[in-house]
Amino acid sequence: MLFNFKKSEEGKKGAFRKARTFIIVALVLSILSGSVLTARQKQAEAFSLCTNCILCIPGDTLITIFILNLLQEFWDGIIEDDIEELLNMEENWIVEDFFEDFWVRALAELTEFLGAFGMYQVEMVGAFFDAKNQLETSRLYFELQAEAHRDYHPSDDFCWFGTNARSLAASEARARTNLIGLSQRAIQRQLGTKDMSSAKSIAADKDARWRQFVDTYCDPKDNGWDAIGGGLEPACDRDGPGGASDYGAVDTRRINMDIDYTRLIENNRTLDLNFSYPPPPPTPTAAVLNLTDDEEDVLAMSSNLFGNSIPDRKMTFQFMNAYPALRYLHMDMRSVVAKRDVAMNSFNTIVSMKSAGTSGATSGADTASFMAAIFRDLMPGATDPEIFEILGDNPSYYAQLEVLAKQIYLNPDFYANLYDTPANVQRKSVAMKAINLMLDRALFESELRQEMMLSVMLSSELNSRYRKVSKEMYDDK
Repeated sequence: MLFNFKKSEEGKKGAFRKARTFIIVALVLSILSGSVLTARQKQAEAFSLCTNCILCIPGDTLITIFILNLLQEFWDGIIEDDIEELLNMEENWIVEDFFEDFWVRALAELTEFLGAFGMYQVEMVGAFFDAKNQLETSRLYFELQAEAHRDYHPSDDFCWFGTNARSLAASEARARTNLIGLSQRAIQRQLGTKDMSSAKSIAADKDARWRQFVDTYCDPKDNGWDAIGGGLEPACDRDGPGGASDYGAVDTRRINMDIDYTRLIENNRTLDLNFSYPPPPPTPTAAVLNLTDDEEDVLAMSSNLFGNSIPDRKMTFQFMNAYPALRYLHMDMRSVVAKRDVAMNSFNTIVSMKSAGTSGATSGADTASFMAAIFRDLMPGATDPEIFEILGDNPSYYAQLEVLAKQIYLNPDFYANLYDTPANVQRKSVAMKAINLMLDRALFESELRQEMMLSVMLSSELNSRYRKVSKEMYDDK
């Protein structure tokens, strides 16, 4: 509408300009015709001569000035109108023809082109980003896969700890059960419980132990033997005078085993010892369980080390009822038994720790075969019987702990295999710390037993002084 309004205005101005132009042109023509009629033809001369104008009238100068002014205004208007018209035409051409037909359309096409090309470029950049993310994600997956394969692939050394520690807890539980059994047997022997060899008297206990010594532990070459019939041969005669001259222990490997602590306890890693028997049935026809050689030897050594002379059995109820003072003596006797049991606790603990474990094939965890593999690396050329002679068919809690805490580190391959993945090295470190905690616990329990024995010894040492001080305090009253 703006363009239409301009066109209507320009139409009116054009009609006005045409009328004014017509008038001015008519005036100009009349003036020019008058000047032509009054003009003289002159020849070109070297001099000029001015004459008075015949047809001149007064006021020609003013009329000329007026006409020139009119001409100036006329031409100024024409020039301004032409310039304005040209400018308007130029503006209209720029707006209508150039801008609308060319510029706007070109800009639209350019915008469309740039938009399409920009989207194409963005698509390419997006494809690059997608490819970059895809490659980085794939690389991350491969890195994680490699790390998982590296970290979750345990080494053989770490499996040593896992396979050899499977029956530690069960073996320790059995060792504690054997400890309770040994302690109960020692107390029953001291107190003369029924069915014990010491139930009747001190003599009965010594007689049973003597017969066991002759048949099982006696060595005829002891006691200064220098010829037949000398030394302990008369004492070691199992058949008595006139018999078949069978002297000494039936099994020569068990000679003096009841007193040889080093050979029986210290040198063996596993003892064929198990006191975790099921309770006997209430019927009197129950079968008697036969003791193994190690069980019999341990009990015989315990009788020789602790309580070689048991308390007297003369203090019956009738005797103590007739003599009430004997009741205090009986309490003193029980105090002695308690102190002996504290002393025996260390021996029983060591024996129970070396009792047969639960690592046999019958228990579903054949730990012995895996421990034997460790000993094969340490003893090249050794046969299985030789290895199991050292380790035991069912390694004890002590033997298993020794393998995990000592024998593994004697193998140079263990240190060479530490050149492994960080995860496996950390696993081995954790396993070693766990074994170290077990050792610390065993040492702590040993220190507790030692402190208990020292306290009992101190109490026994101060007992006489306590009685003396107590008696003096009583006399002062």
